[in-house]
Amino acid sequence: MRTQPVARTTQAQKQTAKPSSDITKKVWIKASSSVVYSALTDAKELVHWFCDRVSFDPREGGELAASWKTGEKGRAIVTRIVPGSVLELRWIDDGKGLQDNNSTHTTGYEIRQKSGMTELVMIDRDASTSDAEAVAVLDQGWNSVLIDLRDYCERRQRSAKGRSHSKDPLPE
Repeated sequence: MRTQPVARTTQAQKQTAKPSSDITKKVWIKASSSVVYSALTDAKELVHWFCDRVSFDPREGGELAASWKTGEKGRAIVTRIVPGSVLELRWIDDGKGLQDNNSTHTTGYEIRQKSGMTELVMIDRDASTSDAEAVAVLDQGWNSVLIDLRDYCERRQRSAKGRSHSKDPLPE
């Protein structure tokens, strides 16, 4: 998985700068953009790579409610959705307890079809997370989640191609 390049900082800047809570990841997926979009927005697919239980209403203002075997739960509101290309969520409960309507924790996905593959850009922003160690844990967690998403989408793509070939008539 490749991540976006980060601007270089001097040692003095590192010592005085507040840690960034923005996590940006880019992953290339050997699957169509429609397969990737469906994996991000279909509750039946989210349980294959993101969480253990989920309900999701993928429309602006719709809610995602997810839970994991660890007992963690999360709730988010869809703030922007462009079918096939964009999904943005604002977390109203990201496992730290219910937050007010001014929550600053958001996760956004941009889907781009390029060179027969899909480029997915994920940006997770949380102004309330300033601890460098917590940001590092979240960063590693996103690596794992996006690898699971990539693997799931690529399996789905291969499976769909296999089914379409089996429906082809036999050559005469």
